[in-house]
Amino acid sequence: MTLPTVALAQAYDPASWRTFFTLAGTAAATLTGLFFLAFSLRLQELQQSVLLRARARYLLTWLVMIAIGSAIVLIPGQSRAVLAAEILVLSAGCVAYTSWSLIRTTRLELPQFSPDLIARWSGMAATWLLSIGSGVSLLVGHGGGLYYLAFAVLLGIALEVAAAWSLVVSAGLTTVMPRTAPAAETPPGGPSAAGDGPPGR
Repeated sequence: MTLPTVALAQAYDPASWRTFFTLAGTAAATLTGLFFLAFSLRLQELQQSVLLRARARYLLTWLVMIAIGSAIVLIPGQSRAVLAAEILVLSAGCVAYTSWSLIRTTRLELPQFSPDLIARWSGMAATWLLSIGSGVSLLVGHGGGLYYLAFAVLLGIALEVAAAWSLVVSAGLTTVMPRTAPAAETPPGGPSAAGDGPPGR
């Protein structure tokens, strides 16, 4: 049996991926807790911006979906068609939720386009395509199978870490306000008490 044949067989065998998806699911669950704690410390800043709240919400949602997707692969005794359907449903749900969240948010607060924003959206679209491609590949029995899902999970975790850092920094910038000189205090008794009259008396 040649190496490509072995790799192709493993692409459709969930048992071969137990260690990988166990580690991926554990990492996603751990990051969800850490990010939730970090966002809680920035709660006041997040409440001041609809856009930042939306980013925190779908960032946590995607991490939860990565953990759920990894757990789905680990369910024993399910057929390849059932696993494919679960991956497709989960992927479609993520796409629908994130798209709805972005559309709803941009109606209230337009994001500032930047290389960081374009990179995050492009990476997000790539994870969608990879996860959907994995479901389709498993369903038809041709293509990369679970390799696509593995790449989607790795890319998703990397993007989530980068997006969380960007979000925490953005939230911190909202608290930086320019300092202004303190206003002169009016002495008791009004301006006349300050000696507005002609000097020398």
